[in-house]
Amino acid sequence: MGVVKKEAPYTLRSLRGSNNLDISEVNENEPIIDKLDLESDFLRLTERNENPFPIEIFPKAIQEVIFEAGNKSQFSMDYLGAGILSASSAAIGTSYKVEVKKGWNEKCNLFTVIVGRPGDSKSHALNFCFTPLHIRENELFHRYEQELIAYENSLENNQPKLKKPYLQKYLISDFTPEALIQSHSHNKRGLYIYVDELNGWIKNFNRYNNSGEAETYLTLWSGTTISTDRASGKSLRISDPFIGVIGSTQISILKDLSKEGRNTNGFMDRLLFVYPDNQKTIKWNLNEIDSTVLENYFTIISNLIDLKFNENNESNIIPIEKNAKKYLFNWQNSLPENYLFDYERSIEIKLQQYVIRFALILQLIHYASEKKTKGEVQLFAIKGGIKIFEYFYHNAIKVRSEITKKNYRETLTDLQKNIFEELPDKFKTGEGIKIACKKIMGKPRISERQFKEYIKDKKLFKRVAHGHYEKIL
Repeated sequence: MGVVKKEAPYTLRSLRGSNNLDISEVNENEPIIDKLDLESDFLRLTERNENPFPIEIFPKAIQEVIFEAGNKSQFSMDYLGAGILSASSAAIGTSYKVEVKKGWNEKCNLFTVIVGRPGDSKSHALNFCFTPLHIRENELFHRYEQELIAYENSLENNQPKLKKPYLQKYLISDFTPEALIQSHSHNKRGLYIYVDELNGWIKNFNRYNNSGEAETYLTLWSGTTISTDRASGKSLRISDPFIGVIGSTQISILKDLSKEGRNTNGFMDRLLFVYPDNQKTIKWNLNEIDSTVLENYFTIISNLIDLKFNENNESNIIPIEKNAKKYLFNWQNSLPENYLFDYERSIEIKLQQYVIRFALILQLIHYASEKKTKGEVQLFAIKGGIKIFEYFYHNAIKVRSEITKKNYRETLTDLQKNIFEELPDKFKTGEGIKIACKKIMGKPRISERQFKEYIKDKKLFKRVAHGHYEKIL
């Protein structure tokens, strides 16, 4: 697809999930069996995924994109759902905000982390979701090249000096903290940090540690004013920043995200983890995604990109519809106040704020595809945002458990690690003693008493019955 189409026809196929249905044959009084609903139900019954991404929150045209790319390219439905949510966020930028109450306006930038094994097509799925933005950026770069040539010619020929052009963009990948703010100053709508491997982005935190980069991202997530003052150049001030993040990482690298104090300063709580269960190995095939489905997707993202600022060249501020706000506040007030772990509380508080961001994105996606209102956030969008909250909350706890487990094991001695690895997943006390207390150079490496104390560690072992234990893997 070379060009993003604007105002492309919204096909009946996208609305009904039918390939060859004449609209004149549709009787509104008769129930219609939707292929997308059937396929969604089939997946829920057959896929062993305890926490699937709730793709039903999207309009039918987007659901069709997810099923097409999932079936034809075998991308994870979770990667596609979260990727499209982030691509939509990047397209919207600061064009719209939602007023929660007076003095509280919420933007829709997301910090999303795609988690998986090598070979899970994390990067390919993200590239698919962001293709409409890549195409738009190609057009912007071509225009920039032409403007730069004209500018340089004017300098060489002593013609009236033209204004130096700046590259307009939506995504940024390789940058320093100063370059990020510099680029943002020329892109008022905002920027998304789009990186293939988030580990490289995190490592830059150490490279630029003196500049307080982690703290800078906490500010950028919140969308409050940020400024830079450097002796090497002019000062910059972004009064209305919009920075999102999207990228992937491997399961084995998750613990690196929590280092350097990021597990306690609120940084981890702002990350939305996409961590599907039971990923299948990708098998190559010759299937092609239907062009009509792609055109519909490109049109929706293009319509989001084309959302305008208001007459004062500022963000459009829209309210939450009265009943929707009541539903949102009742939901938030009914959440439990006691938590088993401190991190559960911090995760939930940030995700509560994300619900509003999710709802704004969903409202505008439905506007861009089904022409629902863009003048307020409605109840369906709030309910959809809460469904996404549940999805990301489950994954956040899963990641924290993974990180805690790995970090705790790193505190063990080499002997403790060796014994743990040698023990079977399930064992009796006597079996464990034979393994742990085996003789090395004629002496048992530990005593029975030491072993019995060792298996009392509830972070490593679970007592399932008298004399029966399981390793906590």
